[in-house]
Amino acid sequence: MAVDQEAVVSALGTLPLTGNEEGLIPAFGLYLTRHYAAYYNDASYAYLHAAHAQGDEAVKTARSALIEAGHICAFNTFGGIMVSQEWEAVLGPMLDSRDDWVHGIVAVINALGWGKWRVDSLTANEELRVSIANTYESTGYLASHGQSEVGCVCFLAAGGVAGIMNLLYHGDIMSKPALSQAYYDELFRGTGAFVGEETACRAAGAERCELIARR
Repeated sequence: MAVDQEAVVSALGTLPLTGNEEGLIPAFGLYLTRHYAAYYNDASYAYLHAAHAQGDEAVKTARSALIEAGHICAFNTFGGIMVSQEWEAVLGPMLDSRDDWVHGIVAVINALGWGKWRVDSLTANEELRVSIANTYESTGYLASHGQSEVGCVCFLAAGGVAGIMNLLYHGDIMSKPALSQAYYDELFRGTGAFVGEETACRAAGAERCELIARR
C-alpha cells in the first residue's frame, strides 16, 4: 500500500503542536520544542565559518559535528515518532513493508515544517536518495550569507537522511526498541552504519538540495 503523503500531512496538521507552560510540546510520545530556525542556523554557520578560518582539519571536525547533531535529532525524534501511538494510528494502516516506513517518516517530516522532502530513490538496505525543495538550512544560509563559498550546508538534513536508514535497515525501529545511548552507538558508530552526504545544495547554487545515505 502506498503512503498517502497528503493524508498524513493533513492528519498531523490537526495536532496541537504548541508549547505548554514550560515551553515543551508533548507529542508523539516525545517532548519537542519549537524555536527559531534562524537561531540554529546562526550558531551552526558561525561555527562552520570559524572552522574555515582555521584550516582543513577544523572544517572536517565542524562538518562531522554538525552532521552528528542531525544523527542525534533523527534517532530521538524520528525514532520516537516511529514507536509512538500517533504513528500507529495515522501511519499504521498504510504500512505494509519496511520501505513504506521510509516514505511514512518522510511524510511526517513534511508535516513538521522542515522543507518539502521527496524520496527520489530507495534501494532497500543499500541506499536512500532524497531531494528537498526548501530546506530551512539552505534558505537561512542564503538569507544571511548569500551563496555559499564553503560548499553544501544542510548538515541536519544529511544526518537525518542517514538516520532514517540506520533506524530502519541497520537497526530495526519496527520492533520498537528502547532508544538508549547504547542503541544509538550501535546504529551510528558501529560497523556498517549508513552515512549521509549532501551532493547538491541550494545555498551553493543548485535548484534543489540533494542528499544520499549509504553504508
